[in-house]
Amino acid sequence: MQNSRDQQVYAGFFVRLAAYFIDCVIVGAALMAIRIPVWFLSLGGASGFLLEDFIFEYSVYDIVLYLLKVTYFVLLTYFTGQTLGKKLLQIQVVSAEGRKPSFFEIAFRESVGRFLSALIIYVGYIMVGAEKQKRGLHDILSDTCVVYHHQKTVAIPTPVTYNNIPYAVQVPPYQAGAAQQNPYVQPMNRAGMPPQPPAQQDYPKMPAPPVQGGGPQELPPQDTLPEGDSSKTED
Repeated sequence: MQNSRDQQVYAGFFVRLAAYFIDCVIVGAALMAIRIPVWFLSLGGASGFLLEDFIFEYSVYDIVLYLLKVTYFVLLTYFTGQTLGKKLLQIQVVSAEGRKPSFFEIAFRESVGRFLSALIIYVGYIMVGAEKQKRGLHDILSDTCVVYHHQKTVAIPTPVTYNNIPYAVQVPPYQAGAAQQNPYVQPMNRAGMPPQPPAQQDYPKMPAPPVQGGGPQELPPQDTLPEGDSSKTED
C-alpha cells in the first residue's frame, strides 16, 4: 500500500546507504556462484578470454557481473518498488508524480543514473543529504524519490458482553436457615432476580344472605306468659 503524497516521509542519506550496503552484500553472496568457478579457471589458465579487456578496461567477466547486479536492482524495484535491503528498512522507490514508475525509468535509474551519480566522487549520492525531497542525481534524472513505506495493522478487540446483575445478597447454603429469618436478605429465583409479590386480585363482593321469616323475630317480654300456663296461679 503506497502512502499518499501528503503523508510521504522521504528517506534520508544514511538509511538509503544502509539499504544499498545490504543489497551489495546480498548480490555479492549470490555472485559467488560465478566468481568461484572463474577463479578456479584462472588458476589453470583457461579463463584468459573472460578476463581480457573487452570494452575499454572492462572484460566479459566484469560486464556479466555488472549486468547481473543491475538486473537484481531493476527487476525488484520495478515489480515490488523495493529491493531486499529497502524492504528490511521499510523504504521504497516511488514516482515523484504519484504513479508507478515505468520500466524504462527504473532501468535508467539503476544503470545510467547510478553511473552518473558516482562519476564525480559520488556527488550524485551526496545530494541526498542536501536536497529538499532527499533525492540523488539518479532520482532527479528518473523523476523518482525514496520514501518510507509502513504497513499499519489495526487490531480489532474482541467484543465483551456484560450481564446486568441486580444487587442482591448471595446467601451461602449453610446460612440458608438464617437467611430466612433475616428480613434484609432477599431470596433469589433461578433468573437471579428477587421474587415479586403476587398481584392482589379484586374478588367480587357477594351479597348478604336474606333473613328467613321476613324479618328479625321479636322475643316476648319476660313478664308475659302464654295463656294456659298452669305453673303460675293467681292468689
